[in-house]
Amino acid sequence: MNKTFFRTPVTVAKTSDSIRPGDGILFMGSCFAGNMGRFMVEARFPALVNPFGVLYNPFSIARAFNAMMDLQIPDESELVYNNGLWHSFYYHGSFSHPEATEVVRQIRETTLLSHTLLKNARFLVITFGTAYVYEHRDLHQVVANCHKFPESDFNRYLLDPEDIIAHYKELIVALRVYNPTLHIIFTVSPVRHLKDGAHGNQLSKSVLLLAVEQLTSLFDKVWYFPAYEIVLDELRDYRFYDAAMTQPNDIAINYIWEQFMDATFSKEAHDYYNEVQKVIRARLHRNTGHKTAEYRMFLQKTLDLVRSLSTRYPKSLLESDRKLFESKLESLLE
Repeated sequence: MNKTFFRTPVTVAKTSDSIRPGDGILFMGSCFAGNMGRFMVEARFPALVNPFGVLYNPFSIARAFNAMMDLQIPDESELVYNNGLWHSFYYHGSFSHPEATEVVRQIRETTLLSHTLLKNARFLVITFGTAYVYEHRDLHQVVANCHKFPESDFNRYLLDPEDIIAHYKELIVALRVYNPTLHIIFTVSPVRHLKDGAHGNQLSKSVLLLAVEQLTSLFDKVWYFPAYEIVLDELRDYRFYDAAMTQPNDIAINYIWEQFMDATFSKEAHDYYNEVQKVIRARLHRNTGHKTAEYRMFLQKTLDLVRSLSTRYPKSLLESDRKLFESKLESLLE
């Protein structure tokens, strides 16, 4: 029997340049970007995931990149107050705080961190979630988060593909000037925005797909990874969604991650990733509480692996693992 009879496989083209161990990678965009980025963080890559919080629309994502490059940090006069908290319309609610000075401090800290990582990153993964935007009526600016202000304060509309293309043509040129070695991977989130209605969700995703298609044809080292198509065409079954039937569940996310690795990882990165999984599993290991020779051997073997990985892949972020297993070994001698 044909093994693909019960599904429609999506062809995923390999990127011409591959992710290597130690490559700096920045994930930006919707919560789906967070789902993919956490695998890189867990594998001790020098990765940063949604430093400005979850961002859904292309304009807000672009604004975040410009803020990183130009070190744009709002002052307290630019913040807004609602429900006992100070907010910025251009940042996620995780930055909101009862003290305006704390909001600015958090934004400054993450902007400085992002500024440095973006300058040194080799890959940038951008995930668009929706083409619908909210524009503040008085500020005449598209916001990243409405922070529960009245709906009447905003105009909501659907971007045209041409709007996104024009915006990102300028942005990609600026990013390449800022970091000439940067490779860019676009994805469109498979998360369904059903508050727009089924038809509205499809219109939104279509706008994003059309825009990305044009951008990948205009620029070198800019690719599209078909996460959206994998979920809708290859995993077209509600068993791959969460209870709300809108977001891919862990099974789907793990499958998409494997496809992403196959498309973007070098062989060396694959080998490194598989070895790091042994360290991750070792951290999750629960000892019986007895100081046995077997447990001591397990800790020593894991520590040797961590040290070996750190030597072979000096940019990997394994320092906390080394300290943990050294501490565990020392405690056995007490």
